[in-house]
This record gives sequence, structure tokens and C-alpha cells, in this order.
Amino acid sequence: MSHPRDTHFELTPNDQRILDDLIEASFDIEAMEPLSDAERQRAVALCDLFGLLNDYPVEDADDTLIHATLARINRHDGEQMSRMKLDPDLVETAKLRGGRRLPIPDFISIAAVILIALGIGWPVFNQMRNRSVVMQCANNMRVLVQAFNSYAADYGNAMPAATAGFGTSSWDQVRNIINLRPLVENNYCDHNHLNCPGNHDHYGSSYSYQWQPPSVKMLWDTGHTLVILGDRNPLVDATISGNVVPANSMSINHDERGQNVLMSDGTIRWLIEPMIGQDNIWLPKGVLILQTGQQPADASDAFLVH
Repeated sequence: MSHPRDTHFELTPNDQRILDDLIEASFDIEAMEPLSDAERQRAVALCDLFGLLNDYPVEDADDTLIHATLARINRHDGEQMSRMKLDPDLVETAKLRGGRRLPIPDFISIAAVILIALGIGWPVFNQMRNRSVVMQCANNMRVLVQAFNSYAADYGNAMPAATAGFGTSSWDQVRNIINLRPLVENNYCDHNHLNCPGNHDHYGSSYSYQWQPPSVKMLWDTGHTLVILGDRNPLVDATISGNVVPANSMSINHDERGQNVLMSDGTIRWLIEPMIGQDNIWLPKGVLILQTGQQPADASDAFLVH
């Protein structure tokens, strides 16, 4: 990016072109046309820059503040309209002197332009904010990769597991996410790293973890690549509440647009459907509708539960 000597900052032509391509690709670098190393570096830098928009999230205002603000706006509009009304005597005098009326249609035109600009700009801003949440979620998972590595190095290549879940044979009888508790208790990661910033509807962890069978010691490095952690499983929430949702439902963490998953080889993937090959990460293999008491087929079955 260029930095001229005055107070204005401008994107270089190359940055402008990369930014245009990023917007068209919904800020998904992998969805863009093949990039050179230099272009990819520009794209990553621009994504990181827009990711700063969500560093200081703002909570929704309460109803009292909203009503007070609307009342203030209405009062201001009323005062403005009163000021814009012209005394008929003054208007008549202005006509006699060759004056012109206040061009109120011009104000209406300006307001229309502003509304159109907001209508175009707000979806773009919202899209950038959503992309920023996806990136922050992936960054949390990258921290968890280091936590899994450290835990495995200290515990004979084992995956984190809490003894509180042992002796229980079904996913619906215990919170599977307690198996990640050793990562926090032993300072391998912080509790916040177990929460997707896009989840606002649930307490506790907003990630789902591969089901840890009580009788099987799950290993971190087995040479087979599979999903071990991902955004919250929507089928689990639906089943617990007595509802049925499609097996290919998206995680609510990202408004059902897709889900981040952490692979056993330490990579992070964004899935636009909950499938790795023929394996649905929300269900045990061979299962079409999630029900209580069901179990994964084997240790290679990527069945994510929270």
C-alpha cells in the first residue's frame, strides 16, 4: 500500500485489484483465481486488516436506549421540519423581490442517495464482518493445534480425555466437551480458545469434539487424517430438544453458512457442508438420523459431540 506525504492513504492499483477479487470471492482466498506468492501475501494482509473490524465487538443496546434514541431522532426531525417551513408572508415577499423558494426536493434527492449508499455498503460490511468471525474461529483452532501437540507430547500421544466421562457408553448421557477440560486445567490453552466468536446462543464451549469412547484410548498422531474438532454440531442440539433437522445442516456458529474443522494433521478447513469424503461429521457412520444411544463405528469415525 502506498503512503503519500499528505494525510490521505491510497491503495496501490495491485491492492485495489486484489481487494475487488476478495469481495467477489466473499473474502475466501481459496475461492479466488490462482494467485502468485506476492498476490497471496497481499490478499492475506487485506483479510487481516479487515479482521480488525471485529476486535472490539459491541453488544446490542437495550430497549430503553433504543427508544430514547428514536425519540431524540423524532424530536430532531420535528425541529428540523419546523425550521424548514417558510412564513407565507416571507415567501410572498421573496416572490415580489424575485427570490426563489427553498429547494426541498434537493434534500430529498440527497437523502435518497444516502439510503442507496447504505443499502449497497451495509451488505459488504456485514460480509466482511462474517469473514472476520470465521478467521477468528480458525485462529482459535490454530491455538488448539498447539495445545493438542503439547498434551500428546506429555501423555504418550494421547488425546485429551477427562475421567468424568468414563463408564458412560452413550453421547447423550454425558457432556463430551468435558474431555477438553485437561487442556485448560493444565494451561495448554485458555478457556476462550474453546469458544467460537460466532456463537451467541449457548453457554459453555461452542465447539464439538470427537466422541471419546470410554473403552478406547484415542491417539493424536495415528497417520490417518480425520476431523477431531469443529464448530458446534446442530444435530446434537436438535436431538436433545426433541427435534429433527437434516443431516447436512450447517453449524449455527456461522449462521449456517459453513463450519471450521480441525484435522488430526493440524490443518484447519472450512467446510460448506458437514462432509469429509463420505463421512458426515455430525453422525456416526451409517446413521441417517441422530438418536440417543448411538455410537461411532470405530476410532476413525469423525463423530463430533459437545
